[in-house]
Amino acid sequence: MSPTHQPTSTNPSSLKIQLAYRFLHNLNNLNTKRSNLDDNTQIHQRSHRVKIAAYASMAFVTGSRRAWSRSILRKIRNRGVLARIKKRVDHRASRVRVHHHLHARSTKRRNSSCSNPNREYINPSGTAGLEVKLRKLVPGAAMMDACSLLDETADYIKCLATQVEVMRTLVDHYSTF
Repeated sequence: MSPTHQPTSTNPSSLKIQLAYRFLHNLNNLNTKRSNLDDNTQIHQRSHRVKIAAYASMAFVTGSRRAWSRSILRKIRNRGVLARIKKRVDHRASRVRVHHHLHARSTKRRNSSCSNPNREYINPSGTAGLEVKLRKLVPGAAMMDACSLLDETADYIKCLATQVEVMRTLVDHYSTF
């Protein structure tokens, strides 16, 4: 087993070093995939690549012991597959002509009689609404019980704070050149 796949230690400086290494490694891998697009699109893609590299490094360093890191890694791993499927579906849809006004009218009628599935139940203490919001913020938290949710959230916040600190250090270091 290589040292990068071993579980991380609880030493904060070790976590920072691992995060910095994985971030730079992932960023280097993503930057090799350049395209010839206009400046605005290229800036958006570069910022998106930095975000992906940051999340991938954070999840990789944490390992598979946390649900949020497994969720992030699964999402990043599947993004290429999903893009190819979307491209295939878009290509098929462009060849077929659909009467949108008929479809929109029937959908509107059908949806007006249904109850709102996105409605949230709020118990008298008011904590269920906050719990739902927390589940939306933490990746992979959809099916957790409340204790696991709080534990995963604490770890996720700790890793995000460490990642911000590492990225600030990297920016400070590279801005002095």
